[in-house]
Amino acid sequence: MRIGSNPNIHKTIDLSSKSHRVIIPVYIPNAEGYFTDAFAVFKVCIASLLKTINEDTVITLISNASSDEVNQYIYQLWKDKKIDKAVFNKENVGKMNAIIAETRASFEEFITYSDADVFFDKGWLKETFSIFKNFSKAGFVSMNPMPGSYGYASSAIIDAFFSGNIKISQSSTVCDFQDLEHFHKSIGRDHQATEELYDKQIIYFTKNDVSTLVGAGHFCCTIRKTPTLKYVPIKKSNIAVSGGSETIYLDLPFEKTGLWKLSSTKSYVWHMGNVLEKEWSTKKLESISSFKEENFSFHSCMSYSKFLVSNWIPNPLKSKVVGIIKKIKAIK
Repeated sequence: MRIGSNPNIHKTIDLSSKSHRVIIPVYIPNAEGYFTDAFAVFKVCIASLLKTINEDTVITLISNASSDEVNQYIYQLWKDKKIDKAVFNKENVGKMNAIIAETRASFEEFITYSDADVFFDKGWLKETFSIFKNFSKAGFVSMNPMPGSYGYASSAIIDAFFSGNIKISQSSTVCDFQDLEHFHKSIGRDHQATEELYDKQIIYFTKNDVSTLVGAGHFCCTIRKTPTLKYVPIKKSNIAVSGGSETIYLDLPFEKTGLWKLSSTKSYVWHMGNVLEKEWSTKKLESISSFKEENFSFHSCMSYSKFLVSNWIPNPLKSKVVGIIKKIKAIK
């Protein structure tokens, strides 16, 4: 039996007010072994994120079968209206399955994927916006500098070469050594790896005083949703984390868009890893305590260039063309 009319019938709702969403999957099943510091690291991650976004950004947190303590923390964030959406999976469905499902369910065009061990520094959002705003071919942008990382970044190199806008310089003239070293240390690489990268010849772009590197990594990145989802497989991933899943569900689909894969020239996000460096994280949180991001919207970045030289080259041949360009420009 029904009595009366649903008051929401014919009611209009505005689904276009926001343009950017941050999606963070988290898997912290306990506080033992590898996960001993994971919850504390996750809390620092969220504290830094909440302090460095503006009103145009909303947040989704996905618990992949995390502990009750972690789930309660996420629920409280949602209850306090600090995040827009909380998802609780009873089983660990895997990183890519979790974020792709939420991407498809999101109304926002710009989606930032982040691991749960990332520190968001002041200015990361504005720099991300600036790169999308100034480079209309940008489709995948990271705030962690990745000089010389050209995997699945063929389109940017090809378009820049044939347009005559390609810039080449030594990494040391564009990037900061400490930024590169911090990331290498966080993933277990030694000092020598940073030194070798610092001396490397790299490709970058500059426009309106905004510089950006060709190439980007996965641990924290922002994508244009619509062109990327067009090529994402429907089939679910059977890999919990990494193991090539990012390549299948993110890199390869993005490469087919013909858009550019870029990263900032300095670090605006920091990979913390699974061990909390208390002194470092305390100082970093203090450094952003009084920060307030400007109000701007990614709505002004919605249009993007679809006239790309790289779109005329079949994807299987792009890596070969890039190889030829690198030889011509003497880039190792």
